[in-house]
Amino acid sequence: MESWDLRSFYPYTHPVVVLLVSLFLLLVPVAKLLRRTGHHPVWCLFAILPGLNLLAFWFFAFKPWPTDKKSSNTEN
Repeated sequence: MESWDLRSFYPYTHPVVVLLVSLFLLLVPVAKLLRRTGHHPVWCLFAILPGLNLLAFWFFAFKPWPTDKKSSNTEN
């Protein structure tokens, strides 16, 4: 029977750390941008899904943003 120790997981820890750091570097700025535009930061989860991220970009591009309503009221 083989014994398991921490060194036996070494080949798998590097990709997991890279994945977690990459997700952090992607999701934090996207969530901050969404919050600044008045949207809920949970929408940032669409950024990690390959097909849905394009749909989300199209959705946000043509959707009236909450900040647009505020700016149109100040122009009058």
